[in-house]
Amino acid sequence: MSSAWVRPGDVKDVTVAVRVCNHASVIDACLASLTAQTLGTERMEIIAVDDGSTDDSGAILARAAHAYHSFMRVGQVPRGLSAAAARNWALSQATGRYVIFLEATDKLAPGALEAMVASGDRNEADVVLGKLESSGRHTVATSMFRKSQTHTDPYSSKVYWSLTPDKLFRTSMVQRRGLAFPSDMTIGDDQAFTAAAYIGADNISVVGETTCVIKGPSQAARVSLAERVSLVSRMLRLVDSQLPPGPQRDKLHSRHLEVELGKATATALLNPADARDREQTLWAASEVLRTQVSAGALALLPRMVAVRFALLAAGKFAEAERIAAFEVDKERPGVRKTVENGRVYTQLPFFRDAAVGLPDELFDITDDMTVSHELQSMKWNGSLLLLDGYAFYEQLSTKERATRVVLRERTTGQEESFSVTARRDDNLTNAKGNARAMGRFSSRINLSQTSSGWPVPPGVWDLYLKVSFEGVTREVRLGPKRAPELDTMARLPVRIAPSPTVQGMELVATPHYTPAGGLSLEVSQRTPLPAQHG
Repeated sequence: MSSAWVRPGDVKDVTVAVRVCNHASVIDACLASLTAQTLGTERMEIIAVDDGSTDDSGAILARAAHAYHSFMRVGQVPRGLSAAAARNWALSQATGRYVIFLEATDKLAPGALEAMVASGDRNEADVVLGKLESSGRHTVATSMFRKSQTHTDPYSSKVYWSLTPDKLFRTSMVQRRGLAFPSDMTIGDDQAFTAAAYIGADNISVVGETTCVIKGPSQAARVSLAERVSLVSRMLRLVDSQLPPGPQRDKLHSRHLEVELGKATATALLNPADARDREQTLWAASEVLRTQVSAGALALLPRMVAVRFALLAAGKFAEAERIAAFEVDKERPGVRKTVENGRVYTQLPFFRDAAVGLPDELFDITDDMTVSHELQSMKWNGSLLLLDGYAFYEQLSTKERATRVVLRERTTGQEESFSVTARRDDNLTNAKGNARAMGRFSSRINLSQTSSGWPVPPGVWDLYLKVSFEGVTREVRLGPKRAPELDTMARLPVRIAPSPTVQGMELVATPHYTPAGGLSLEVSQRTPLPAQHG
């Protein structure tokens, strides 16, 4: 072991690990994007690994290492089952506080490393995702980059849907967790490493406001659909080894089920490469679904995919092929819904088909119902709080309305409920332009007389809207979604009534908006103000 003294200036901020495999035509462009980083080459090191190239990649790397000798090193490994050996060698040589893994087909935007390092340091993040952009017609994951995030995790965000290793990983976390790219995987070693890093990270940050990594086309070897199903099984086991059963495990499982298993089985059902690959894929998928997948994970999937998976698990491949064809049929009629006992069911093929016997729960879309709502007016008429706005379900009509305004005391949980009056508005529509004419509401909230006959007692009362149409009820917070012209400035207390408990005092209500935008009323007691004489 070396005992050489390490000076502060010897510690680089970032190690950029670049895997090169027959990439002679693009190496220079990749390296140029690294040397142009605003972070500065004195704060980074490049470790390029030739992964068994048979073109001129090795010679190009040798020339680059000579030109950039102060911050670049080159290694070589024999071509293996996957890219794992090249990435692991680079990881073993990394001295930077952070490490990021690129392919030679990738490039970095000029300010990428500076922005990502700043985010990691500022937020004490173990993993930093920089916004991805495709360099061509191939697609890259984008849902996790819609906004920057200082503190997140794989369970409350979409970061787990991006499992390529082009992230900034804190080197000390990688070492502490003993992370490495599995060398026995023909595909997916990058998924395994990144997934384990996400699960082991104390914090994850996202740089979403500007492009950081420009992704080139992948050079993945041709693999069978059955091998892709095997990858799903491997990833599910990896997640199981890291997390106990429950919602967090289900969330990560759902990603592998929808993205990898969903695509592999759809291809096998509709466009199989050959009959043997089809049979291997479908039986392997059936085994995974029967032995490794929980009801909680299936509940997080789109209903068509969940129905397809239920059919595959039961070995009903012909029926699974029918639902897969239904999914991709752009000419199919709209799917109708059934509402019963406050639950909404989608009438997909095989809904309540006695010959197939799938449970109603597979078709239940109640939790997918979306409430569109807005508070548009709030004013006082004496002790009456007058509210106006709209609220409706995107997917349901506005018939059988039973919407109410609910006041809930923040500490005790005590509730007071008030009816709303429907106001017809033929111009009110959902996002698809369908009429929701009876979705507008008005409510007169009498704070001086509740259901008990007494005024609203002292406390902080948060306002909610219990939206109910066709027997389906969902509660939303009033205030965060409001008209731009609505006055949100602090208001003076409004007198409600004489205090029923303390003689000579009165109850007043002061409206305010919480930091999250919710409308609340603080009800308190005070001595009556002196009468004003003109």
